[in-house]
Order: sequence, then C-alpha cells, then structure tokens
Amino acid sequence: MVDDLPEAVLPEAAFGEPIELPPLSPPDPEMLAPLPPLTGFDAAARADFVFAQPAQEDLRYSLTVTGLEQTGLGATFRRLSVLQRGLNRPATAAQIASRVNADKALVQRLLSSEGWFGGTTEALIDMTRDNRASVGLIVVPADRYRWRAITLDLIPADKPGLGAGFGLRVGDPVRAIAVEEAEGALLRHLTRSGYPFAWIGARDVVLDADEPAATYLLTGDTGPEGIFGPIRMTGHQPFDEEHAAVIARFEQGDPYDADLVDDFRRALIDTQQFGGVTVSVVDTGLREPDGRAVAEVRVVGNRGPQRQLSGQLGYATREGFRAEAQWRHRSLVRPEGSFLVRGVLGSEEQRFSSGLVMSNFRQRDRVLDLTLDISSLDRPGYQSGTIALSTSLRRTSTHIWQKRWTWSAGAEILASDEREHSAAGPQSSNLGERRTFFISALPLHLGFDRSNDLLDPVTGYRLAVRLTPEISKQDENLESYARLILDGSAYRQIGASFVLAGRLRLGSIAGARRNSIAPTRRLYAGGGGSVRGFEFEGIGEVGFSGRPIGGRGLFESSIEGRYRFGNFGAVAFLDAGSVNESPLPSLSGMRYGIGVGGRYHSRFGPIRIDVARAINRVGRDPVFALYISMGQAF
Repeated sequence: MVDDLPEAVLPEAAFGEPIELPPLSPPDPEMLAPLPPLTGFDAAARADFVFAQPAQEDLRYSLTVTGLEQTGLGATFRRLSVLQRGLNRPATAAQIASRVNADKALVQRLLSSEGWFGGTTEALIDMTRDNRASVGLIVVPADRYRWRAITLDLIPADKPGLGAGFGLRVGDPVRAIAVEEAEGALLRHLTRSGYPFAWIGARDVVLDADEPAATYLLTGDTGPEGIFGPIRMTGHQPFDEEHAAVIARFEQGDPYDADLVDDFRRALIDTQQFGGVTVSVVDTGLREPDGRAVAEVRVVGNRGPQRQLSGQLGYATREGFRAEAQWRHRSLVRPEGSFLVRGVLGSEEQRFSSGLVMSNFRQRDRVLDLTLDISSLDRPGYQSGTIALSTSLRRTSTHIWQKRWTWSAGAEILASDEREHSAAGPQSSNLGERRTFFISALPLHLGFDRSNDLLDPVTGYRLAVRLTPEISKQDENLESYARLILDGSAYRQIGASFVLAGRLRLGSIAGARRNSIAPTRRLYAGGGGSVRGFEFEGIGEVGFSGRPIGGRGLFESSIEGRYRFGNFGAVAFLDAGSVNESPLPSLSGMRYGIGVGGRYHSRFGPIRIDVARAINRVGRDPVFALYISMGQAF
C-alpha cells in the first residue's frame, strides 16, 4: 500500500500541479503493418545459414553430401535427415535454410557419437534458373578420437577378473553407443557373477586438446558377494512361498546369479496365476562368516483372471466341420491345480473331457494330471465310442527351459465300442459288426533333445521312444501286446538361411494278431504330421470296401528344405510312409507325398501353411491337401 511508505519517498510534486508531458511523435508505419502469415513456418534449430532472398517460395532442391560415407554414417544420416525427407517437395527458402541448419547439427551429433569430435560441416547452395536449388553438405570428419586409458574404479584391485568382460579397449574409437553397451554388459556380468547389489556410478571422459585421444573413468561399487536368501511373496499369492521355491531353479544358500532370478520371474508368469508380477532382490543386512550378503528374493504379484474360456472353428474337405470349446479354472486346487473342461463337436469327432492338471508338481515342470474322456469318432477305418480314465506324471520341456531329457509314465483304462468300416475280404465275419473292448494300458515315454529350439530347430537332433504295454479283453478273449514307437529327427543349417531337416518314425505292435487288436489301437499313417497329401489315416492295406484296416508295422520318413528370409520362409518337402500287417516296419507298399509351404516366424514360433499332393494317390485321397498349424512339421 502507498500509505505505508515513508513520507520522504513521495515527492511533493506528486500532489501538486499536473506535470505537462511533451507531445507524442507519430508511430512508425512498420509497427502498424500486419504480421506475415504463419503459412509455411518451419520450426527448427536457430539458423546460422540464411538465404539472401528468404521470401522465395515453391522451391525444389537436390541434396549432395560429401565426406560422410567414409565414416560409415551415411545410411544413418539419410534415415534421420530432414533435407532427405523433403526432397522433390516444394518448400520456401526459409524452410530450406532451416533444414540445412538442422542437418548440419545432425551431422555434428553423428560425428561426435562416433568419435569425430573435431569434425566440421559446411553448406553450399546454388540456385538455378528453373527455380531449383542444389544443396550441398561438405563434411570434414578430421581425426577420430580413440581411448588412451580406461580405468574401472569400481573393480576391486584383488579381483581384476570381474572387469575382464568390459567391452571398451585402449585403442578403440570413442563411440557413445559402445560406452553405454559396455557399462550395461559390465553390470550384467557383475550380477551374474554373484554381486546382487553392484551399481554403476558416474563416468568421466576427458578429451585431449592436443591430439585425438581420450581417457575414461567409471565409478561405482560391486558391493559384497551374495547368496540367495528366502523367497518372500506379497500381494496376490495363488500359492505359498514353499511352492515358489519349487518353481525357482535356485535354493536358499546358493551363490547369487541374476540369470536365475530372471528365469524365476518368467516361470512365475508362465504359471498364468498372476495378472502381473515383479521380482526384486533386497539386502537383508545379514552376512555370512565369509562376508557374503544374504539377498532376499521379493515377489510382488497382482491377481489375474482365474477363469478362461476359449474356442476354435475349423473346416476341412475330408474331415468336415469341427468346433471346439474349452473352459479352464486356473487355481481350483492349490497349488497350481487347474480344472479343465473341453468339448468338441464335428462331422467326424464328438468329444467331452474334463481333468485336473497339477503343474510344477513337487518339482519344476513336472505335471500330474487326471483325465476323464468320452469320445465318438468316425475315422476312415472305423467308428468308435469310448470312455477312458487316465493319469500321468511327466517332465516336460517349455519355451523357458528346454530340457535335454523328458519323460512320462501313466496308466489308462477304457471301454470302447467299435466297428470297422472294412475288413480283409467279403468272407470276414467281423465286417460291420460292433465289438466292445476293455483295455488297460501303461504308456511310457522317454525323450532326448539336443536341438537348439523347441518350435523352430535349425541344428541338433531329437530322439524319443514310446512303449505302451496293453491288456485287451473282448468277449471271452484276453490279449496282451505292446505298442512301440521310435521317433528321430535331425536338423542341419547350411549357410545363414537354409536348413535341411529329416524325420524317421518306426512303429510296431507285437504279441497279438491284428484282428484281435481294437481298431483304435492299431497303427495308421497319412495326413498332417504323417505323410502329407494323403487322407487322414488312409495309408496301408484296405479292406473289401476300400477303407484302411490299419496294421502292426509302421514306417514314416520326411525330408524338408527350409529357407528363411526375414520373418518369412519357404519350405519344400517329400514325405513317405507305409503300414503293413507284419509287426516289423517294411518299405513295401510305400506311399509318397510332395509339397511346398510357407512360414511366418512370429515371436511365438513359426506359423505353418503347407500344400501337399499324393504322388501315388488312390480313390479316397484328396487331389491337394492344405495344412495350417503352429510350429514346424517336426
């Protein structure tokens, strides 16, 4: 307030006669002129290059850059250049000048990022009579700076090996991206080497003013070595900490390794019990007698959807219409006990099944399941109505942890009412008759995997054996026999983009005559996953009505050439197979299918589309067959 000011501050003239002001001079006409229109305004860095006549409009220009290609930065400049983006488009002189200065600044940033700190860039523009401009950027990179000395202050003097993997070397060019990559790799190396609380501090880079050399100093601290402490869970807890320890591939007291923490986080997500989950490491403050820190593994999760409904529709010329729906309750039984109900409605298949699946059952990736399955099938060789109860315990491979050895052991009991569509001849007494089989089986599986990828292998091989002893009762007849399937596949990469893949399958049923074995338990070949181009399960001896009978001996083989270009691929393949009455696989009666396919390599694995034709086809085999699925054929 004025009243609060001291009296001396207010001069007496302020309250006396009014003061006469000199007359105002007329305003400058340029001050009253309208502002130029904003049309064509181009926001850019402040220019140090200007046109003599900046009002020129509707200019087109060409661009020439010299001196940059020798640095290897030409492609990067063209991708980021504003002059490059505006080529062959009309522009004002002011816009071109703004772009020139922006690109000059861009060149300097690119040069500095790769070690050319003393480089310069000049711009020249020539105007032609046809209202075109020729823009030239002349780049002089000068000498490239290189590392003279590199010091890692955070590495203890008594443990120089911890810095052995650092990516910078004396004599290397001073590159910004190489510095960031080296620091990130060093931190990762330290946490993988047992230092959970290592941290990277500030870096100090000094450029020599007299010669193109630089020194590098990195600060930070490795912290103490660590061991895994207890697992603590907060937030949503679909299972307890004891079960979380089953999922982890480390035990309390093991040396710390960041890779195992990452694997644990991915495995928790893969349980599908969480909407989101974070895993962090906390220093408990406890120390072992040798000084190692106890690192608590803290899991914070939130609740995800516990119920899932899914379905799919399909149609094939031979198999007809097929619809499938599936409902899953992910956590009906703790821990990780999901309840599954599945239904199929199709022209050749009707099915209802339900089961309980206990994932990570007392061991990582070990699965216990119990399944009730009721089905009605109409296949080329038979019709069946079956009710089955089965259980199995298995060790599986996953996309997180592809295992060298896999196995499964189970038990199955079933009752099946079956009728063959065909028989060996018109005199066969069982043609068209329905027979009821009561079967008990002990399916066993052992697999050995040395391939490099679960869904899209390019090197290595796989071997598997499936042995299933069975006892079958039909009327008063009691039969015992064993089903044996041997599978092998191999993959060889030739060059950077081509893979040659091969597959062999041998099958045998020993201990009973073919007619004493239920049609659903015999061996068949043909169709997708077998010999492509033929009717599903259509290969082998046919009966009086021309329908397949199945057999006790099986031979299948495939060879594929897979060529990949980017995310896409092309495939050519040849399949062969035979089914015979003898329990020994035989090459007699071999059938061949040939075809081509396309692949789209998504982040989930390749999506496969194959078109095949049977070479020595018979009446029921399709002219062409189309197959669409996920993953390679084998």
